[in-house]
Amino acid sequence: MIIFNKIMIILGIIVCLAYFGHTANILVLLPLPFYSHTVNFMPVFKALAARGHNVTMYSPFPMKTPVTNLTEVTVPLLLQSTLSNRLNEAMSKDTFFRRLTVLWTMGLNGVERSLKVDKIKQLINDKDAKFDLIMLETWFFQEAFLAFGYRFNAPVINLSPTFLFPSAASFTGNYLPVTYVPNLRYGFTDLMSFSERLTNSFHYAWESFIGYYFYLKYQDALMRKYFIYPGSENLPDLSDLLRNTSLTLVDSHVAVNYPVPLHKNIVYFGGANIVTGDKLPQDLQIIMDSAKEGIIYFSFGSYINISTLQPFMRKAIFSALGCMKQKILMKIEDSKLLNGYQLQNIEARTWFPQSSVLAHENCKLFITHGGLHGLMEAIYHAVPMVGIPLVADQKHNTKFIEKLGIGIVIDKEDLSETKLSNAINTVLKDQSYVERIKERSAIFKDQPIDILDNAVYWIEYVIRYKGAPHLRPAILDQYWYQRLMIDVIAFYLLVIFLIGYIIIKIFRKLYKFIRYICCSKASKNRSKKSKNE
Repeated sequence: MIIFNKIMIILGIIVCLAYFGHTANILVLLPLPFYSHTVNFMPVFKALAARGHNVTMYSPFPMKTPVTNLTEVTVPLLLQSTLSNRLNEAMSKDTFFRRLTVLWTMGLNGVERSLKVDKIKQLINDKDAKFDLIMLETWFFQEAFLAFGYRFNAPVINLSPTFLFPSAASFTGNYLPVTYVPNLRYGFTDLMSFSERLTNSFHYAWESFIGYYFYLKYQDALMRKYFIYPGSENLPDLSDLLRNTSLTLVDSHVAVNYPVPLHKNIVYFGGANIVTGDKLPQDLQIIMDSAKEGIIYFSFGSYINISTLQPFMRKAIFSALGCMKQKILMKIEDSKLLNGYQLQNIEARTWFPQSSVLAHENCKLFITHGGLHGLMEAIYHAVPMVGIPLVADQKHNTKFIEKLGIGIVIDKEDLSETKLSNAINTVLKDQSYVERIKERSAIFKDQPIDILDNAVYWIEYVIRYKGAPHLRPAILDQYWYQRLMIDVIAFYLLVIFLIGYIIIKIFRKLYKFIRYICCSKASKNRSKKSKNE
């Protein structure tokens, strides 16, 4: 027995040494004020820490509970007021060019202010710091941070909080077919009309062209201005750094997006943040359990304040919900906004455990602005929706809801008490909405491997294979005319032209020859005829 125990101890030590011998030092840099992004990435970081990796995270949002192997470096919360102002500006001037300009300006401002933060400046100049992997939110207008990968000679994994923007897709070698992959900034489906395909292709081209020749130049300038250390004079062009990132983790899923052709350097991890099995707070549990007519949950996410909506929109929402026989759970930053309305059926709070609320069997409807994470949670828990898109990718997301038949969408400019009431009643009474979203929920949950485990696997894969350069598509090394096959098309056109030219020449020669023969015969016949006369 003693010998057996000793053997087991030795085996345990060997296993532990094997486990911790493959641990890596991972730097996570998320200094901008996108709380929902950070929260949804956190399960990945925690899972890496749980597997023994040393994760160092720079973020303005400290965790409530410390996590073993996860070291937090808290940086100042920058751009919070700017973010609200930009969102309000984008909502009031909701055009493609305005939205894109707002995001580019915000990104450049946020990157520069982040690089001025003392803790980040210290990181840049830290000669002793060594990392095996860098994780960045590169594609959300933070491209200059890619210099950290070069600084520490470590592979970079991008974290994308939405499906890929056109520029992000092109720099990973995933050139999206514009004929059926709609731009996130528009409310198009994958079945676009001729005019929609014209618009889609134009804006794909415009964003990629202007993004490359204008916006990225400013990001490159910021990178060279603030990354000053011995050897920084050899920093490659930012466009080269972008083309050489190892992997992109995309917060999306086949159940919440259209089918898209992607290379192996793109990995979906949408749904990794969805909490299942957590108990509701006791008071909220009682409210939801006792709701005989069911629950309607209302939330416009963590960025949109109800106070920033136009007065007619607030009136339509409050009036319509106040007339419902269902219990309403409303996420709202200030319950005083409800004063003056008959709202005895509304439970208003600044925060709800959203996933747990949607998971409750009495939750019958979700009224949403169309945020991606709310959409994923609603589909996962099979709760039909009424969408009121406001800004950013929300039109795209709600159009997806409408196409699948799992909810109804109301344009914000057309919002009224009557329209909202009709939409709510239609979704609640028509069982087809429930049936379709249950089917989509089953698709979401049908996975050969757990979503979070899959994300961790690919992160460790990149570490094991030193950046996994074999995943990098060769298309990234081609010139634009090679990618578009302009040279091949030009060659074929030239061959066709030459063949056509030769054929025409031959026919002309034949024509002349035949004409000569015919003329010769005619001439001989005339001469014979004249002699006979």
